[in-house]
Amino acid sequence: MPGAHIHQNTLGDGLVPLINKLQDIFTQAGVENVGGDLELPQIAVVGSQSSGKSSVLEALVGRDFLPRGPDICTRRPLVLQLVHTPYHHASHHNQAPMEWGEFLHRPNEIFTEFEAIREEIECETNRGTGNNKGVSDKQIRLKICSPHVLTMTLVDLPGITRVPVGDQPPDIEKRIRDMILSYIKRESCLILAVSPANTDLANSDALTLSKLVDPMGKRTIGVVTKLDIMDRGTDAVACIRGEVVPLRLGYIGVVNRCQQDIAQRRSIREARASEAEFFRHHPAYAEVIDKCGTEALGWSVSRILADHIAELLPALSDKIATRRAEAQRELKSLGEGRPEDVGRQSAMVLEKLHGYAAGFTKSVVGKSDDLSTSSLEGGARIHFVLQDIFVKGLESLDPTRAMSEEDIRTAIQNAAGTKGVLLLPDDSFEVLVKQAIRKMSDPCVKCARIVHDELGRIARTLINTLDLQRYPRLAQSVEDATRDFLVEGLTPAESMINSLVECQLAHVNTAHPDFVGGSKALRMAQQELKRRRGASASAGAGDDDDEEMSGDENDFGEDVLADVTQRNAVLKKRDAKNKAKTALGRKLSGGSASSVDASVDKENDTKALYSHENGVVSLKEPPGKIQASEPETDEELLQVLVTRILLGSYFAISRGVLADTVPKAVMHFLVNSVQRGLQQHLIQSLYHPNLVPSLLTEHPETEAKRLAARNKYKALSQAAQAIGAMPADLAAAGVTVGGRR
Repeated sequence: MPGAHIHQNTLGDGLVPLINKLQDIFTQAGVENVGGDLELPQIAVVGSQSSGKSSVLEALVGRDFLPRGPDICTRRPLVLQLVHTPYHHASHHNQAPMEWGEFLHRPNEIFTEFEAIREEIECETNRGTGNNKGVSDKQIRLKICSPHVLTMTLVDLPGITRVPVGDQPPDIEKRIRDMILSYIKRESCLILAVSPANTDLANSDALTLSKLVDPMGKRTIGVVTKLDIMDRGTDAVACIRGEVVPLRLGYIGVVNRCQQDIAQRRSIREARASEAEFFRHHPAYAEVIDKCGTEALGWSVSRILADHIAELLPALSDKIATRRAEAQRELKSLGEGRPEDVGRQSAMVLEKLHGYAAGFTKSVVGKSDDLSTSSLEGGARIHFVLQDIFVKGLESLDPTRAMSEEDIRTAIQNAAGTKGVLLLPDDSFEVLVKQAIRKMSDPCVKCARIVHDELGRIARTLINTLDLQRYPRLAQSVEDATRDFLVEGLTPAESMINSLVECQLAHVNTAHPDFVGGSKALRMAQQELKRRRGASASAGAGDDDDEEMSGDENDFGEDVLADVTQRNAVLKKRDAKNKAKTALGRKLSGGSASSVDASVDKENDTKALYSHENGVVSLKEPPGKIQASEPETDEELLQVLVTRILLGSYFAISRGVLADTVPKAVMHFLVNSVQRGLQQHLIQSLYHPNLVPSLLTEHPETEAKRLAARNKYKALSQAAQAIGAMPADLAAAGVTVGGRR
């Protein structure tokens, strides 16, 4: 076959070793298939148990080297790389062996005795599966170099069996089928389907599995074995021609050594000669002689594999280049790790601290390099807290609205003590306004704490963004140091805010230009009183007073009293409704509603405080809780209304002061201090010669990821380099990559 021989020397001796090299590169680097889609071309040998798979492989190699026995022998996938080497004569100057084997799990160890290769296969199989016929999908990789083989790569898979023996699980058939399918389902895998000639080819396990993944037969090569033990008068010519089960790549018929030949240690060379003799003297196979014999099988498989590789190589090269770029980006994102030099370690820590502090400042002032368009972040969130949450929340606070007239009346009487109450109750006003101001203390302090938490949020975000998590101790130390620094700012901020509130409590400045004042408050209260009493807005002497009031004063009085008026109206309406129900019940019983109500209320009050017995007044102990009496005179109602107006006016002034000064205190002591001293604080806290090496200790997971990424990048670089060197070599041989010659 001269044409085939030329083809083998160009493609087979060029492309197949390339794929072998790529397989070794990826396997040794621990990155087999590099992501799953870099499927390297190879040939998988598939067949049922005792179909002759091992004999076919040994015939291709020309040596006895596979385990033999009556039971299942191939219990782990054997990746067999056959490499054609030039023939040379041994001499004193050249002691290199002509044939040798090398296992990937025992690198740089040469096996020149094929019996030792068989023993190592058996030992390695037992190491992975045990000694009692167990099966594993872990590969054994063997390279055989010889001048008597053609360059190709084959995978010997366990034979299909149905009945479990030894340590095999009950579902051994399914497991072996799944293992075989995991290899042959790849488009890059050629299938060498071995079927014995003395069974029905239509029921062949190998062809059945190949049809599942290659229904068109584009990558399946049929091998018909045991032609010499068919019944007399029968032959397998129809099978070899593809008339029984058609295959696009056709069939090759072979004659294997029988068990007696193996027992008598008949050599492969003698077996090949016997095979050639069988086909030469069998007239039925004369017309398909080019498709018969181990030699024809070797040339066909090598040629088909080489052509298959040539077609897949361009796409494989593109995938390797893409995966290499991805691995390079991943390696860059993981960084270089901790430097060995102490000086470089110190410089790295300083660089990390400076970058973190600068990033913190940029985030606060809104100069971040990666501004978000989906949500507020950094300084914008702090501004939102100060203005939208604190200021607006404080402006919504008005403790006077929660006070009823009864509450104010109670405060007026309590403030007067044993004395009577004058028209303008100064003492009760001061007590109530201080109570109202104290209610602003908690929101003011809470504002500082929320801003403190927001700064902590920025710190955590930066640690993740700047990838400090790669160094867990450094990240934790930076976070702890930042937290301490922010606490140092929060303490004076809270102290200042408490002082601001205390300043408002220390002196009630009734001379403030925005304060409504007593006379103005009295006029507003009188106007409200007239509305309540139903007096005409234009009648009496009060008209002049109303006209003298400015529009602002009128508006202020309406604002302060409107809610109270509405609230009192609702309460009175409800009380009137309840009294009407009581009166109706009494009227039905024959009494006058109004007279009965008055008499009953008075009687109840009398009974509650004192009683008459035999013309003598008997005083009773006061109740535990005494409610202030409702205003009975205009003067008492004016006292309540004036107090409410004064309280609302002064509270608005204090509220405005705190709404302005508290954010300033927060900005000064908390936010702006980050720009002034965070970096210096970090350096003083963390930059110590004996602390630097431990800060740069990486998480074991990160180190493992970097090692895996480095191995992957190295393997892909070697693969890209190996592929890049091939086109020039093939061009010199006159071969076009990506298509047939």
